[in-house]
Amino acid sequence: MKTQKQNKSLQQPRIALFHCGFIYSGGGERIVLEEARHLRKRGYKVEVYAPTLDPKRCFPQMVREIGVKTFLSTKARYIPGGYAFSMIASSLLAPILAKNFKDVDVFIGANQPGAWIAFCMARVLRKPYVIYLNQPNRVIYPRPVDREYGWTTTVKDYQALFTLFNKVFKSPLSWLDKLSITQADAVFVNGSYIAGVIENIYATKTTDAPAASYAYKAKDLRFKGNAKGTLTIGSSKITKPYALITNRHDPQKRFDFVLVAMARVIKSFPQAQLVIPGPFTDHTKKLKSLTKDLGIEGNVLFLGQVSESDLQKLYKHAYVYCYPSPEEDFGLGPIEAGGWGVPSVAWKHGGPTVTVEDGVTGFLAKPYDVKDYAEHMLTLFKNTTLRAKMGKASWKRTKEVFSWENHVDTIETFLKKLL
Repeated sequence: MKTQKQNKSLQQPRIALFHCGFIYSGGGERIVLEEARHLRKRGYKVEVYAPTLDPKRCFPQMVREIGVKTFLSTKARYIPGGYAFSMIASSLLAPILAKNFKDVDVFIGANQPGAWIAFCMARVLRKPYVIYLNQPNRVIYPRPVDREYGWTTTVKDYQALFTLFNKVFKSPLSWLDKLSITQADAVFVNGSYIAGVIENIYATKTTDAPAASYAYKAKDLRFKGNAKGTLTIGSSKITKPYALITNRHDPQKRFDFVLVAMARVIKSFPQAQLVIPGPFTDHTKKLKSLTKDLGIEGNVLFLGQVSESDLQKLYKHAYVYCYPSPEEDFGLGPIEAGGWGVPSVAWKHGGPTVTVEDGVTGFLAKPYDVKDYAEHMLTLFKNTTLRAKMGKASWKRTKEVFSWENHVDTIETFLKKLL
C-alpha cells in the first residue's frame, strides 16, 4: 500500500526548468529562481538545471534554497574555458541526457541554450515544453552595446562563444535557435517592449509575462525618506541620502553615465552619495578610476557582493534608484526599487519604458543625455514631496502590475492546459 507521502508525490506535476547559467546575479537568473519558488508553493515539483553554475556568485542564498543543479560536472568552472565547454556539451548531449528526465511532465526553457535543451528533451520524451525569453539569442542577435563591449569582462567564455559561433556556425545556429523557439507550446516574454523584438525576429506569437518584484508592507516604507543619518552594510558605513545602482559591474551597463551625472549633482547637492553593491570585476577598477578623475570618489561607495537581506536594506533607504543601462530589454531594478517605494531614473528607450512610468513612478531621461539624467536625479534629491509622491506610485505599480503572483499566474494558466 502506498503511503500518503507517496500519493502526494505522484499527484504533484513535475516541471524541469532550464536556464542558460547561474554564474552571476542578474535579472534573468532571479526570474528563474522566483518562478521555481512560486510554482513549488502552488504544488508543483520543480527542478532547476543549467549548463553552468557558480553558487558563490549567483544569488547564493536563493540558489541554495532552490537547489540548482547542472547537467554535467560543476568542476568545469575551475578549468579555463570550462563554462564554454559545459554550455556546448550540455546542448549537444541534451537528447541523451533526456533519459534522466523521463518523469517530467513539462519542460520550461529559459533563454538559450535552455530553450534548445528543453526542445530536445521534449521531443525525445514526447512531452510538452514552453519557452521564456528575456531577450533574443545575443550570440546571433547582439545589440549595438554588445558589439561595442563584448562579454570579456562579464564572462570571458561567453566572448569566446560569441566569436566562434558568429564566424563559423552562425547559419546553422540561427536555424536551430528559431526551431527550438517556434516549436514551443507557448513563448513567454519579459515585457511588451521585448515582445515586439522577439515577434519580429522569430515570427511567432508571444505571451507577455513581465518580470516582477515584491511590494513590501506600507508600514515598512520610507516614502519621504530620511536624508540624515547613516546606514551600515557589512563593514561599510553609508551616509544618507544616497542614489543606488544594482546592476552587474559590466561595461554594457554603462555606470559611467551615472558617475558623470553624479559629478553634476554634487555641485548643487554636495551631500548626495552614490552606492554601488555587487561583486567586483575588472571593470570595477575602471569605474573607481573614473570617480577619481571626476573628483567624486568621496561620494561614491563600492560595496562588493552583499547578502540578499542587505540588498533589500539598500533599496529601502535609497532616495533615488539609477538605471543607466542602454538598450535594455526590460530592467528589473526599477520595479525592485518600486517595491520599496523608491522612484527611478532611466533612459527613455527600451525596457525601462515598460518598467518606469515617466513623470509618475520616476523619470525617463533623453537617451543618452547625461545632463538631463543629472537634472532628474537632482530633482528627486531636492524635492522630498515629489519623491514621496513618485515613490508611492512606484510601490503601487509594483504591487498591482509587477507582482510575482501575476507573473506565475500567466505561466500557470498555460501549464494547466498542457498538463
